[in-house]
Amino acid sequence: MTTEKQLSLKQMQRRALKAEAELESIQRIRQYEHGWELTHHRELAAYKVALKEAMEALQWALEQTT
Repeated sequence: MTTEKQLSLKQMQRRALKAEAELESIQRIRQYEHGWELTHHRELAAYKVALKEAMEALQWALEQTT
C-alpha cells in the first residue's frame, strides 16, 4: 500500500473529491433525518394534546353520571 508521501497529485485530488462527495451525502441524510424528527415530534405533541382532551372528556362524563 502506498504511503501518504508517495501519493501523486491526481490520487490526492481523487481522495479529496471522494471525501467531499461522502460529506455531501452524509449532510443530505442528516437534513432528511432532522426533518423527519421534527415532524415526528409535532405528531407526538398533537397526540398528547388529543389524549389529554379525551381523558378530560371521559372524566367529565364520569362526573356527570355520579
